[in-house]
Formats: sequence, C-alpha cells, structure tokens
Amino acid sequence: MNLSQWQLLNEISTKNGCSCITWNPSRAHPPMLAVGIDSQSSTGGLVQIYEYNETLRKWARIENLVQCSDPVHDVAFAPNLGRSYHMLAVASKDVRILMLSPVRDPATSLSKLDIRQPAQFDDHLSQVWRVEWNITGTILASSGDDGCVRLYKANHLDNWKCISVLKGDASAPLSGLPSAPSGRSASAAAMAASKPPWLKDVQQL
Repeated sequence: MNLSQWQLLNEISTKNGCSCITWNPSRAHPPMLAVGIDSQSSTGGLVQIYEYNETLRKWARIENLVQCSDPVHDVAFAPNLGRSYHMLAVASKDVRILMLSPVRDPATSLSKLDIRQPAQFDDHLSQVWRVEWNITGTILASSGDDGCVRLYKANHLDNWKCISVLKGDASAPLSGLPSAPSGRSASAAAMAASKPPWLKDVQQL
C-alpha cells in the first residue's frame, strides 16, 4: 500500500457551496456523513445527511435537515458510545443539537431518520463558527464572534443547558480558575494553577 498516493473513490455533489463536513464515528451503523452549506441562495435545509449503500457501493442522500435554514459554519457528530441514535451539533447563527434516530428501510436498504431537536441556544448573540464534542459525546463546546467558548451538557431528563463560559479576554480569568491577585494577569494565574506541586515546592527553596 502506497500511502503517498490517494485515489478518488466517490464524489458527492451538493449543488451548493459546502462549508463543513463531519463523519459519523458510530461503528454500529452504516457510514454516514453530514455536510453543511453556507450558501444563501440554497433552498431547503442547509445540512444534508448522506449514507453509504454497501449494495450499490455509492453514497446516497437520505435527509435534508429543514431545521437548519441559515448558513452553516460547522457540523459535528458526537461520539456514539452505545446509543441507538446519533447526536449532531450545528453551528450557524446559533447552536443547534439534533437527535437522529435511524430506521432501516428494507425497500431501499437505506436508513430513514426520525429527527428531533432537543436544544437550541443563542447565547453567543452572534455567529457561531465551531462546535466540538468531548470524547464521550456528553459535553458540547461552541465558539462564536462574542469571543467566548461555551460548554453545554444535558441532565438525566435530556434537558440541555450551558454549564460554563470561557472568555477569550486575557484580563478576565477563565471559568474554574482562581482569580488573579492584584498585579498579576489571568494568564499568569492559570499557568501557576497548572504547575505540579513538586515544581511549586522547588521554586520556594
């Protein structure tokens, strides 16, 4: 196998400008892609879901998410640790979390998706540019033009809320870090807090 040479296996045409793409990491379901579109001229939903058909050996669009009608900047599937459904985060003028429950269609050998939107947040009050899940798919991070990173998590009733806000302004301490003493910057306080105890003891000698 020559890893320096790659060949084109498949090509998907969305007929609109693609701004982002994400693989579904689930290994219990057929390969799936979500494609975000940032074209204002596009009609319908601006997030398209594609699934690979092993029988036909090609990708087929199985869903056009009408819930997302604003230009999309980022999409991210959550890691799937035993769930029977998929979690998809979408960044546009706000943050949306979508639950996609696949139902196999025996006539086409493709999945049909039962779609539910458990959460929508406009906390950034601006365009949202990136969304990213933690390794277990339980916490979602988003960043926007407000200069903040916001973390979201659901409780046992599947009610999502913002649990933390990380500010990009160096004059303000990050959430969860000790406040900087007078005359010290927040970045210096953060560095001090991250030092191992043995290093602090050595510096005191």
